Amino acid sequence: MKYVTGTVCCIGTGPSLTLAQVEVARAKGFTLFGCNRVWEIVPDLTVLWGTNLAFWQHYWCDRLAQYPAEKWTVSGEAARLYRLQWVGERNAPGLSTDWRAIHHGHGGGYSMLNLAYLMGAQRVVLLGYDLSYARDYDGREHRAGSTPRHYFGEYPAALQHWPSVKVREGRHLELLALYQSVAEQGLIEIINCTGPTSALACFPSMTIADERV
Repeated sequence: MKYVTGTVCCIGTGPSLTLAQVEVARAKGFTLFGCNRVWEIVPDLTVLWGTNLAFWQHYWCDRLAQYPAEKWTVSGEAARLYRLQWVGERNAPGLSTDWRAIHHGHGGGYSMLNLAYLMGAQRVVLLGYDLSYARDYDGREHRAGSTPRHYFGEYPAALQHWPSVKVREGRHLELLALYQSVAEQGLIEIINCTGPTSALACFPSMTIADERV
């Protein structure tokens, strides 16, 4: 298991994510963490985070097997099958300070932030953390709406998630409340560099170009 120091850039899968943003983070020397399909477009992640077994089963291939990042999951079965690093999970607000279980928040970006904290990050910048859907999104009807939820479009049908009860006018209220609990906890400095499309307002925001080294 790797431990990190300094600034970690956590790269989510929101639709605003661009390779130009990632390149700036790389040029500034930030350690790159990415979740789910980010590995396909960022060749030099230090950590690849995929929470569930279905993700690893669907995308496992020779290229992913040889991908040099340290690969992490909360799925014991995925860890066994694909020789991944494993950490336990529990559903709770804020960041876990205990290596026995991260706080998952039912979200890959949220739990990846907790992993970065536990691995020693002193500061975190966020990219691709939009946390907003189209206003005509309808989880009950499995309708993504008029704008994409991810930079790559939709996952294959078997991997899609359709939150409904806690999504209002395109805002994922449950996840936003969990991030607010992280901000109130104040364990680590977090800067949201996602951009103006982000609904995540509980952390200071700026562009990745303006973020200090």
